[in-house]
Amino acid sequence: MPTISDFNIATDLKVEFFLPDEASNLFIIGISKIGGDDVLAGEGLFTIGVSLIGGDDLLGDNEFVAFTWQDLSCTTAQAQLGIGGQIIDQLYFQPEPASATLTLQTWDYDPSYNSSFRPGVPVRVRLVKDAVDQVIWTGVVDTITGAYSPEGTNLLRVTAFDNFKRLVNTRIPLFDSDTDFPGYVTPYEQLELIAEQFGTSMHSSSSDPGGEIPSQIFQDVIPSSLVYEAIQVGLGLFWLDPVTQEFVFVPRPIPGVVPEDTLVIGNDHEAANHLCMTDIVTRADSDVVFNSLKVELKSDDTVSVLVENTDSIELYGKYAQDVILNTTDSDELTRWANAVFNQSPTNLVESVETLTKDRQGNLTEAAFLLPGELIGVDYSEDVLVIDDYYTITKVSHFIDPDNWLTTLDLWKEV
Repeated sequence: MPTISDFNIATDLKVEFFLPDEASNLFIIGISKIGGDDVLAGEGLFTIGVSLIGGDDLLGDNEFVAFTWQDLSCTTAQAQLGIGGQIIDQLYFQPEPASATLTLQTWDYDPSYNSSFRPGVPVRVRLVKDAVDQVIWTGVVDTITGAYSPEGTNLLRVTAFDNFKRLVNTRIPLFDSDTDFPGYVTPYEQLELIAEQFGTSMHSSSSDPGGEIPSQIFQDVIPSSLVYEAIQVGLGLFWLDPVTQEFVFVPRPIPGVVPEDTLVIGNDHEAANHLCMTDIVTRADSDVVFNSLKVELKSDDTVSVLVENTDSIELYGKYAQDVILNTTDSDELTRWANAVFNQSPTNLVESVETLTKDRQGNLTEAAFLLPGELIGVDYSEDVLVIDDYYTITKVSHFIDPDNWLTTLDLWKEV
């Protein structure tokens, strides 16, 4: 991904809302008024009772689009963006809705003036300069707050979340993994079925990490438990693509395999693929260390596997963890237990921060980082030396006129 030179938040970071296009007079159900000036169409009018659904007649002709992305003549004063999740009990990933807190400044726009600018409106954040035109965040407005000064400056404070918030709070009429996949379904296939019911699809970057979930049929189900179940059994990472809002489901990075050109955050400015470190947080937590893991079959509590580290138990005593897993048989329990038990519980580096807008005012590749990627941490100060690779679980950006700071929550798996 190309970087941006001489980044300026006021001109290069666009916050846009999907709103009715005031340049056209197309009739929009729920917005236009009966008896007003808006019309269903010009030529090619769709006539109820005459035109065919799926035919050539349109509510609007090809020259007009009822909704367009608009910046409301606002400049961006501050943006806080986040995408990713957290690791539960050092075992599996749990996603969170991607969030945005945006402060916009305008002399012209009063949010109370336009009834179509309201919670529920789609919003996106876009980097635009030179050859770069990249959406880095997409979601739906949750709250809008307006502040006004005597000089006439309007400040709009907008909070928004991506469609994952809607996904875990919606209800789908039917989930059926038994018809097409009798016996069991893979975690990827389960998420794909949910995506179809939700009106989206799996992103092209997704892949199947393996695992088996018993086939199930549910009617009028809230899909959140099915989503979390697929992530847990598949031991993958999950988020919604910032551009398309398609489902992204990827396996954990392969232990010991570091892709070429992997970025490294540290204080060695001469290192290859270097990103400047501005903060590092380390942590060791005894509550997440376990040396005895029991995994039980959800459908039959008499079937379970137990994995233990006897050397660790002799040295430190027994620290136990129990998990109930919705999978098919004892072989799958064993596969899953060995996969998570072999992961080191060490969580030495909890997070790192980098100057995404560097000291020359240019944006680095950190502006485009996503969960699931590997990142190197190379830090040396007195007796503390850290030189290893971690998995990114969450990416958080803080952007204002002077700074762009990116914080990466990390997880050490191997």
